Amino acid sequence: MNQTIITKINLENLVKSAKQETELMLENGIDINDNSIITPLESIANQYPEIAQLCNQLLIELIREHMINYQNEPEIINEF
Repeated sequence: MNQTIITKINLENLVKSAKQETELMLENGIDINDNSIITPLESIANQYPEIAQLCNQLLIELIREHMINYQNEPEIINEF
């Protein structure tokens, strides 16, 4: 198999995995907007400049989705 094809497949899998890990961070309540947090997508973008734009776009989309979902959640009022 051509080395270019293998590299492309591996990078696609790497991005997919990094996106899933970043989504898991969001599900666990980690604020990925925090500048002190480095997400798996950011890490991959730093390691592979050729896919940095894709990783950054995916991260922006996840942040937007999270913000929209967060705004639609009902406010919890503590009565105690």
